[in-house]
Amino acid sequence: MKRLLLVLAVIALVLAGCNNNDPAKRINELEKQVFSTEDVIDPVVASDLVSAYCDFADANPSDAMSPEYLFKAVDVSMNLNEPQRTISIIDRLIADYPDYPRTQAALFVKAFIFETKYNNLDMAKKLYEQYLEQYPDGEFADDCKASIEFLGLSPEELVKRFEALEE
Repeated sequence: MKRLLLVLAVIALVLAGCNNNDPAKRINELEKQVFSTEDVIDPVVASDLVSAYCDFADANPSDAMSPEYLFKAVDVSMNLNEPQRTISIIDRLIADYPDYPRTQAALFVKAFIFETKYNNLDMAKKLYEQYLEQYPDGEFADDCKASIEFLGLSPEELVKRFEALEE
């Protein structure tokens, strides 16, 4: 009888462990914690969600959800103000899923990060130009052109430019 109970306990633990290792289920639980509240988001839980998205893509590189999860990881890490982590995920998305429709948005975000977070205007311009070369009719092509045109201008210089356009 004790042996039967021990075997049943071991089986229950194994089954429970298997359920907790389901990456999609873990992502679902973390997303609920992060996105279902109007309160301030717990940065630790949000960071765990980014890791879970990336872990899923690591374990399932050919799954159709992998590029989507990586794109979501870009969004969450960007909102956590983790520019280096965001760039790393973008680089992975670009390298591993170049045909994924949202990869072009990720490239734009990368240029934007170099412009706004690192103030690396040379790299930002290079990335905006890369976007225009790869996606001349892309969703963010006009934004890239405007960003290049206004790159490095102070707020005062921008106001003067816009006032001149209105005249």
